[in-house]
Amino acid sequence: MKDIDDLQRRTYENWSQMISVEDVLTATPTTDDEALDIVRWAAQHGYRVRPVGAFHTWSPLAFEDAKNVIAIDQSQMTGLLDFTYAPLPAATFRAGTTLAEALKALENIDNRGASDAPGWSWPDFPGVPDVSLGGMLAIGAHGAGVRQRADQSDLYGTMSNLVLGFRAIVSDGDSYAIREFRRDEPAAAALLVHLGAAYLLSVTMRVVPNCFVGRRVEYPNWQVVYGPTAQAGSMQALVEEHGRVQALWFPFTETPVVQHFTEEPYIEGPRVTEPLTVRLSPDLPEAFTGLFTKSLSLLPWLTPLVERAVLAEMRHISPPDQQWHGTSGNMLLYVQHDTLRVVSLAYAVHVRREGVQEAIHALAEQFDRMLHEYAHAGHDPINSCLEMRVTDVDREEALGMPGAVPAMLSPGLPINGSERVIWFDVVTTPSMPMAWQFYAEFEAWLWQRFPGSLRPEWSKAWAVSLDGPWTEASVLSWVREEIQPMVEIWDGLDNRGVFGSPLLDRLKGRRRR
Repeated sequence: MKDIDDLQRRTYENWSQMISVEDVLTATPTTDDEALDIVRWAAQHGYRVRPVGAFHTWSPLAFEDAKNVIAIDQSQMTGLLDFTYAPLPAATFRAGTTLAEALKALENIDNRGASDAPGWSWPDFPGVPDVSLGGMLAIGAHGAGVRQRADQSDLYGTMSNLVLGFRAIVSDGDSYAIREFRRDEPAAAALLVHLGAAYLLSVTMRVVPNCFVGRRVEYPNWQVVYGPTAQAGSMQALVEEHGRVQALWFPFTETPVVQHFTEEPYIEGPRVTEPLTVRLSPDLPEAFTGLFTKSLSLLPWLTPLVERAVLAEMRHISPPDQQWHGTSGNMLLYVQHDTLRVVSLAYAVHVRREGVQEAIHALAEQFDRMLHEYAHAGHDPINSCLEMRVTDVDREEALGMPGAVPAMLSPGLPINGSERVIWFDVVTTPSMPMAWQFYAEFEAWLWQRFPGSLRPEWSKAWAVSLDGPWTEASVLSWVREEIQPMVEIWDGLDNRGVFGSPLLDRLKGRRRR
């Protein structure tokens, strides 16, 4: 890049539409060398760079403003670069590749009879097709799933734990260069989940043989799903039975929406052949979702009526007697782009395997209690749902690479011998009156109820005060302590401070140099 005049200006709006930044200088490289030229120019002229994928995020780890920032559009930095069968089955992708593109490519690679399903896949992954691999790995993205059988891999944690190596742009004296990292290098521990403090160009990830899954949706009684014991029909029992389970509980309704995906052999008959065929909610044009959100913020007392209508519509789209069947990539990508835009207070709760139901019961009970307390006072700040999924913790030893280091900032990193992670979101639409107060109260209860067992979902809302997310002093202080061991590595690999954001600077506890 020779001059700033070579760049376009764009507006970036995140998925929840809470962050919108105009006139962002944007470059669209097609090669690694072009990306490197942009980073070098930025370092020389006092700019920062922010790689951008789908911008499917809630937090300002990517953008807060456009001052002295160059966005690097990753849309042309995509594709499968390499696949190896030995010593470990692994695929190398450019970091701008979307999840849907990557899964499609993997499905088309011969797995040499390793499974009945075609090709390869990952054990679990998010349900959003258009997120980029680079974006997911920056924050430790996850899906839903636990290991059920001895013949399955023990890799049902975050996507970041699947990384075997990567290429990144890092400091090289007074300039920058492209460097290759292996998972067994100490520095990799700080870059596998880096919160925007690095720029990865490509990633090599462990893969597993693809599988067929069957999907069903149930509408059981909430007192069974979220009850105090792991009885039949409880969340813990469903996870053990099916492996991949998602539960959505809408305020003031009696029947949560529970969808589960069960691994099964090939079944003759119709199959799902494309992502987004299976879905839970209807397509909603952006104009409608904006009007809907504004209406509820002005008339929050409509929330109970709206929730019952939403539940009825979901029953229509996914009736309990309907069964679906297909490969993992086509079945597990179900979150369409045109859906209701929401904000989520989101945490990972770490527990022992036998403690899943106890924790889920506590979360649901607190959610229900607070909903009714706020409603009694005339407030309805939460108009979407309590969402829960369960995965195993990250296990780097299961990769098969001797000396593989853990992803130190992964929300799935084990805590005090934890075995399972309960990923939960308290979801509402933006601008709901009293929402920040509800979130702040719920988050304070979380830290009291699960001390030493929590990690935030970095891309969503956390550290909530009455001023909004990412502002509550005690949680921010805890995060600063957590990331301090990473800061020295980040700064050593980015000595001109090209990567990062104002939020990351605050989390580091320092101003940009």
